[in-house]
Amino acid sequence: MGTAPIYKKIMNTKIDLKSALCGLAIGVLAMLVVAAAESSTPVGRYQVAGGAGSFTIVDTVTGQAWGASTASIQGAQAGFWDKK
Repeated sequence: MGTAPIYKKIMNTKIDLKSALCGLAIGVLAMLVVAAAESSTPVGRYQVAGGAGSFTIVDTVTGQAWGASTASIQGAQAGFWDKK
């Protein structure tokens, strides 16, 4: 009975305010640096829509669209399965 349970030892850990604020500042700075980095590929360029046995992929930059039916997947338009 001379030792305290482990959860009481963990809960008694003290954190000084200066260390907490320094850690928070470093975290915010790192987040801003990552958010400021540019992506080489545009996000959301390709949109996919589908329903009732068919689907379409649209390139929102060029306006080109590819469509296919799930009933005849081999009958997809030329270029549908090409890497985009």
